Amino acid sequence: MKVRVISGIVIGILLFVMLEGGAMITASFLFILSLIAYRELAQACGFAGEGRRFSLPECLGYLGIILHYGLLVFTDCGLKGYVVSLMAVFFAEAVVFVVRYPAIGAVQFISSVFSFAYAPMMLSFIYLLRIMPGGRYLAWMPFIAWICDTCAYFAGRALGRHKLAPVLSPKKTIEGAIGGILGSIAAGVGFYFLYAGQVPDIPRTDLLIGLIVIAACAGGLSQVGDLTASGLKRHFDIKDYGTLIPGHGGIMDRFDSVIFISPLIYLLAALLLEGGF
Repeated sequence: MKVRVISGIVIGILLFVMLEGGAMITASFLFILSLIAYRELAQACGFAGEGRRFSLPECLGYLGIILHYGLLVFTDCGLKGYVVSLMAVFFAEAVVFVVRYPAIGAVQFISSVFSFAYAPMMLSFIYLLRIMPGGRYLAWMPFIAWICDTCAYFAGRALGRHKLAPVLSPKKTIEGAIGGILGSIAAGVGFYFLYAGQVPDIPRTDLLIGLIVIAACAGGLSQVGDLTASGLKRHFDIKDYGTLIPGHGGIMDRFDSVIFISPLIYLLAALLLEGGF
């Protein structure tokens, strides 16, 4: 427990630096996290190289991450950059699959593209949140997932009776899930008081309702994200995705639900708070 608490404190400090240090600092941290998360998924899904070596599909994924963040940070492409980088990785991986088949099989091909879309692309939406008006505060919203997880844990222990997903996670309950969503909504109200002064053009009532909707949706989906990551671990028969964070596992273990809800929060924020993409 002591190791886990110390690791949590270090994560909190690094997170503060990442989100409060400016957009370029945010992008740099996210880029590094994306590389590590992609490596963890590559090892879990079985398309990584052996030992310290990198496989060709894995290398193409890393090049795709470089391309993706380059487009986001150094061009004004916005969401178009996601289409470009995803298609670039898909076509590159497809060429390698065709040329190197059967040495590189269909599962490796599909897993390499899936892993790129799952971690690096979804995680990068935090950068898009950071560069929005009031983004200094909006970029914190994906981490409502951690508040949701904490509230779900305590609500589940106190009130849990009905299993939510007994095969994937026997300890999670429907009552805990509801508690997590309610905790997320409370966090959304808290964000309102931080964020209101950053966007004077949005009516206060609209802003409050928008943040509550975002928080509620994020709270619900974050639990799906957590269960999805757990399901993948169960399928590939691994305990953790990595060992980078003592007491927590890897980046995918600690950030799984954050990654999952980042695109949703950006899209809802763009629609409800900014009036469009």
